Order: sequence, then structure tokens, then C-alpha cells
Amino acid sequence: MKGFGTLYVFEMKKILGQRLVWVSLLLGVVLIFGWNLLTLHSTGYYYDYDAQENNVERLPRPYGEVEEIRRDYMRGLSGQVLDDPLMEQLTAGYRDSDTGTRQWNLNSYSPFRYLNTMLSRVGVTAQGFYRSEVWSFWVNPEENLLTQEEIAYWQGQASGLGTFTLDYAGGWQAMAQDCGLLCQVVVLLSAACLCRLYAEEHRTRTDQLVLTSARGKTTAFWARWCAGVSFAAGLTLALSGVYLLAYCLFYGPDGFSTALQLWSEGTALPLHLSMGGYVLVMVALLVLGCMAMVSLVMLLSELLRWAVVALVVPFLLAGVTALGLFQGQGRLVEQISSYLPFLRVSTHTLTDYYLAPFHLNAIQFSVPVYGLVVLVCGGLCWLCYRRYQVTGR
Repeated sequence: MKGFGTLYVFEMKKILGQRLVWVSLLLGVVLIFGWNLLTLHSTGYYYDYDAQENNVERLPRPYGEVEEIRRDYMRGLSGQVLDDPLMEQLTAGYRDSDTGTRQWNLNSYSPFRYLNTMLSRVGVTAQGFYRSEVWSFWVNPEENLLTQEEIAYWQGQASGLGTFTLDYAGGWQAMAQDCGLLCQVVVLLSAACLCRLYAEEHRTRTDQLVLTSARGKTTAFWARWCAGVSFAAGLTLALSGVYLLAYCLFYGPDGFSTALQLWSEGTALPLHLSMGGYVLVMVALLVLGCMAMVSLVMLLSELLRWAVVALVVPFLLAGVTALGLFQGQGRLVEQISSYLPFLRVSTHTLTDYYLAPFHLNAIQFSVPVYGLVVLVCGGLCWLCYRRYQVTGR
């Protein structure tokens, strides 16, 4: 494929030359920083604990102030292993209203959620916490249509988890919580930038310049295709980097290596991952998922020669996902729809227990699925392109 590099650079410059690209990048940065500022200044819930009455009152308070309480207390426990002596120390903290109040505001950390839900804290041990919250796997069989093989797989994963080393991980928790927002922003902005990549040249008839290129039609096509896919990957990495930077600035980078299950919502997924590792896995899946989605958009752009229709598809899928219309439609529909980037790169992954073929969990199986989508869409787009050469449309 002689001249591929030259044509690739030409196509990439053409994409980057769009004003929409830079508007999208700026919009993505504004949304990420704006969401953080809005969250920290929104109303949160503060729990005021009375040790004498063993009573707690929930009061409205700025979320940023509540997070500051969590950060200061958890940093004081940083590096300590959650064992029976430490659990006894934490339990004893409820005898004091001030310490108990701080611990009541730590529900986002699974050990404190466990302590705060115990009506009587007599006889509470670290081993009891691990056995009931971490080392056992249980789901409602009516809501999760799992096979016995899948239940055994996840129980095996849970039983192999170790003990926790405490640390503040508010930033990584927030990143994991809001990764769905990042996915919506990145995928839809990438689709908006690339929906005209093929359709526009059909409309303006400048595609004839490509078809008569001295570099060869095959080389010209794959240079454009690779430029579109790599642009999507690049935009995803750029906005993901801004995303990580923003949360580290607002919350701090602490807690990268803490166990995922230290996060209250993370106890639902018994995988051997750290908080930071889970976020990086979500970013990697987002890169692949975004490449798969823009591949579909470029295929529709070439097939239909109408950029608007090509752009409607990802927005429609995002809307249907946000409304939860795939849920409750049976195992097959739920399992297939779970591989949409809007569901995969979100907290939905924490409760996706369906095993794919070859005994792979959903995160592992997403990698070949997204890779296959990119290849299939590229092949179909190439067939449409060849048909154009023969028929001239």
C-alpha cells in the first residue's frame, strides 16, 4: 500500500481542520471541569450522630464539605490494614459523637457502610465483615438470570480476595462513579466529528478526487478509515487525560492502589482490581468502544451518504441506554446490550455478571468484541466503497 503514510497524514489534517473538532475538544473540557464544580457545590447529605442517644440525623450540606470530612478522616487511617484490632478501634469510635459523626459520613467506604448498618455493634469483627461483604457472592436470582456455572465463577473470584489497606480514594471513586458521563461526552463528540467523513465527499462530489488518486483506491480508502478510527482513539485519550487530571486536582490522587471493594459500590464486583486499576480499565474500554462506535458511524456515512442519519444512531442508542429500556427484556437482550459503550463504560459493569464464551467475564470479552466490530465495519465499508467504484452510483 504505497503512499499510505502520505494519505493518512492528509486525511488526518482534513479531520483536524474542522472547526467542530476544536469546539468539541473545548466543550468536552468544559463539561468535565463544570461537572466537578457543580458536584462539589451541590447539596449533599451530612449525618449528625448523637452517641448518647445512638441516633443519627441527616442534614443538607454542601457536598464539598462532606467530602472534606471523608478526606481528612481517611487520610488519618492511610496505610493501616483492616484487621480485628483496627475494627475494634473503629467500633469504639461510635462512643464519641464527634468521631461517630465523621464515621457516619463515610458510607462510600464499605467497612463504614457495614458498621453504620449494624443495629448493634457488639461482637463486630473484621473477619465478620470480610465474610459477609467481600468473600461471599450473592445475587437475587429473580433479577440476575445467572447459571450455576456463573455463580460458581464469581464466588471463586470473591473467595480469593484479600484484606484491605485503608486509604482515602475519593477521587478514584468519583472517577469510577462518573465514567458514564465521560463515555457519553467522548463517544457522541467523536461521532459528531466523523459523521461527515464519507457522506460529505459524496455530497460535494469531491470523492472523485480520491477515486482517481495516483496512490491507489485501496490505499486511499484505508488511509481515511485509519485516520477516522485513530482520531477517535486520540480524542478519547485526550479527554480521558483531562478527566483524570480534573478529578485529581479536585479530590487528590490518593488511593490508586486501594482495593476496588473498599468502595461501597465496588463490593458488587469481586474482581482483583485496585480503584485506580478499575478506572484505567474503563478508560481502555472507552478507547476501544469509541473506535467501534465511530466505525459504525463511518459505515453508515458511506452506506447512506447522509451524515445526519449516521449521527442519529449513536444519539439514539445513548438515549435508549439512559432510559434503561434494555433492562428487563430477558437475558439475551440484556447481555447483548451490555456491550454498548454507554453501558459497558459505566457503573453498570459493576453488576454485569454474565459470562461470555470461553469463560470470559464481560470486561475481558469486551476487548475482542470491540475489535471485531471495528474490523467488520471496516470490511463492510470497503465493500460499499468498491461497489461505488464499479457502479459509479
